[in-house]
Amino acid sequence: MKSVTRSASFANSAFLVFKPVHWPILMGPLPLDSAPQRMSSSPGRIASEWLAYIRPHVRPYEALGRGDRRDYIAKLSKRVKLSDNTLRRFISAAQYLEAEGITELPSGVRMPVAAVERVARIAARQPEKRQQLLKDVAEGRLTIIELRGLLKKSTKAAAKRERAAHREEPLEQRALAALEARGVLKRAEALLATFQDMDHWSYFDSHTKPVLVIQLPRDRRIVVMDDRSVGGTAASFMRQRKEFLRNILAGTGLYDQVCVFASIWHEDVGKLMRAMRPQMRRRVILVGPEE
Repeated sequence: MKSVTRSASFANSAFLVFKPVHWPILMGPLPLDSAPQRMSSSPGRIASEWLAYIRPHVRPYEALGRGDRRDYIAKLSKRVKLSDNTLRRFISAAQYLEAEGITELPSGVRMPVAAVERVARIAARQPEKRQQLLKDVAEGRLTIIELRGLLKKSTKAAAKRERAAHREEPLEQRALAALEARGVLKRAEALLATFQDMDHWSYFDSHTKPVLVIQLPRDRRIVVMDDRSVGGTAASFMRQRKEFLRNILAGTGLYDQVCVFASIWHEDVGKLMRAMRPQMRRRVILVGPEE
């Protein structure tokens, strides 16, 4: 199976048609020496065409355990004379672009790693802007310096929202109010427990784990998730988004209902729900940023 490419001319912006990427199943990690090479390994050329170089290494890298990944990067670093950190940045940026449906750039299109990293950091707070920002970078309408300014504005806006959030009702009260308004429970019958007190915590990815469990009569339980409790670096944005969505799926199997407060990943959660089987979809209660 061939990987998805963006082969049309840049002028008609075919590169920016964001589509899912489908990959063949690998039977196991490829040795470093057998990973395909698409260009000479001079550091200068690799740095300027980083995505074309690093793409063949992403799948072998992902298939390895943590210690083996370190060894893989060390060997690759020695071969191409680029630092371990630079190569890890390449891989993280390539993974981020792949999540947005981009695996190859048309000839003449520049997408610097630093630009991808800044877009990821902005998207961690304003995910609805991520595809437009990537398009603007690719079409030369947005520079790294301008992205730096947008990132500062995004950081200030996030801090302002966080201060406002602290003035809101506690999550426990917001969850009870939202669920009572939907006729799911009666507040007087609800008992609250922290997620860590439950036996199921080990089945969830820890960085994006639920924050609250509501226990109801007849042994019913509702788990509450909030994407605003998630933090991290730009490189971890894609990973945390996947973990958050996986935790929703785990919750539908272990609890009667999953109440999801989604202000950052509302669009992603909605997409996941549309892909669910009906019986699973009915278990998810999505609460938007305005509620």
